[in-house]
Amino acid sequence: MNSNNKIPSYLDSWGDHKDDLLVWRKFWVLWELRRKWKWANWFYNQLDRAGNEIVAPKCWSLAAGQGYMKLCLWLSFLRSIQEGLTNGLDPFDTPKSEKVNIESIFDSIPKEFSDFPVKIPFKDFRNAICHCQWSPTLSKFELDQPTVNAADDLHKKMGIWIDEQFWQTFPSFKKQYNVPDYWIADPEGNEWMPETFF
Repeated sequence: MNSNNKIPSYLDSWGDHKDDLLVWRKFWVLWELRRKWKWANWFYNQLDRAGNEIVAPKCWSLAAGQGYMKLCLWLSFLRSIQEGLTNGLDPFDTPKSEKVNIESIFDSIPKEFSDFPVKIPFKDFRNAICHCQWSPTLSKFELDQPTVNAADDLHKKMGIWIDEQFWQTFPSFKKQYNVPDYWIADPEGNEWMPETFF
């Protein structure tokens, strides 16, 4: 129960239950991670492929086209998810005393998530994608085939892990916060409204 002595609800303000790290906060962070991963996956599914590999920019004759931007946006979303799972989820201006360590919510984040395959200052990468600058900067990023393949592997593994964690957490959240049947999934657990996450 919250301080108003009302039955806790999934519709409550996020701040009402933010101290419940193992159900409330865990569920909503998984909601957010899953939503971001679905966006990453949308771009991932648009990428140019040859055989079973994403075509790395070093193989292209022209790097500045639509395919390259889709690749960059995919990597940007993927990096955002990876940062959330390894560096935490608090805004940069949150006082240190109020920050919540991500490991206090998840005790099983795979160690392989800690290393992002693109070895560039990601601030520079994001600026090149999202901000207009004096000169073209995309070509300086070394996105070769081994790097792209490693990102592909990370994408798949993070997606599986996030989805598993989400569905393991959902029953506790549904019970504790009075979630109606058919909010996300039917009573048998079949997701019926996946567009919720886009």
